[in-house]
Amino acid sequence: MSRASTPGPEPATPVAALAARLVAVAAVLAVLAWAYKTELLELAALWSRDPNYSHGYLVIPIVGFMFWWLWPRGAEADRLRPCPWGWALLAGLVAVRFALLRGGHYWLEGFTLVPTVGALVLAYGGWRLLWRTWPAVAFLVFMFSVPPTINSQVSLPLQRVASIASAGLMRLLGFWVMDEGNVLVIGGEKLEVAAACNGLAMLMSLAATISAFVILVPMANWKRVALLLSVVPVALLCNILRIAGTAYAYHLLGSKRGQELAHDVAGWLMMPLALVIVLLELAWLSWLVTEDEAAEPVSPTLMTTAGIRPSPPRR
Repeated sequence: MSRASTPGPEPATPVAALAARLVAVAAVLAVLAWAYKTELLELAALWSRDPNYSHGYLVIPIVGFMFWWLWPRGAEADRLRPCPWGWALLAGLVAVRFALLRGGHYWLEGFTLVPTVGALVLAYGGWRLLWRTWPAVAFLVFMFSVPPTINSQVSLPLQRVASIASAGLMRLLGFWVMDEGNVLVIGGEKLEVAAACNGLAMLMSLAATISAFVILVPMANWKRVALLLSVVPVALLCNILRIAGTAYAYHLLGSKRGQELAHDVAGWLMMPLALVIVLLELAWLSWLVTEDEAAEPVSPTLMTTAGIRPSPPRR
């Protein structure tokens, strides 16, 4: 007489497995938001009051999209395994955060959010997942302001460079300009190049925009490096053009109307101008690529992540 076999548990359907993973991820994100509630509220207040960091509101949605874009699919996703080193790193970060808080290093204490997210990714999917998604983790740095010590050391030199270069540009255009420190004198009107016009705000916003662009758009790695290296000169160029345009408005309309019309309008136009310059740079770099090089897939990793298989070159 054969013994009746006891039916085992039915395997979870793909939808149920996906739902379980989403619930787990949502729970981890909720705990993370609760642990960094004070720091996130302070960052939101910074983004609201300081236009230099208003791009911070877009960082978290962009990071979420990057994780979706870079997340492994298919057989590669099945090979992901949890890593206990992630939990060990997370425990160490909790201790470091407590020490920084006790020592009054509040900026560094809040910045531990970035390695904490990296530790959670490592604990969930191991080194393979962290290697695939590290650009999304690194992009979180654009949530934060420049550290006060670095800001104080960089602000004055940038301010001085912007003043000298703007005065030189106006002279090249045929205007009589004197630069007295950080004050430009043109046509009897004085334009003070304030600390807020040192270009650091443009540098941070442009760096965030270009970083997202090079991560999400398939291109050759050398193009990514070239675009990232151009962040500083493009930001300086746009800031110099902004100050020169404001100085011309002062000369043409007077200090009062010139400040009202030129300063704010120029500030709004700087980011579109910077993006146009970057796109022109990318077009020029693409023009440098020969036909044989263009036939090769430039970034199959990013394309296959989105389910796009690069076609082989035609013979």
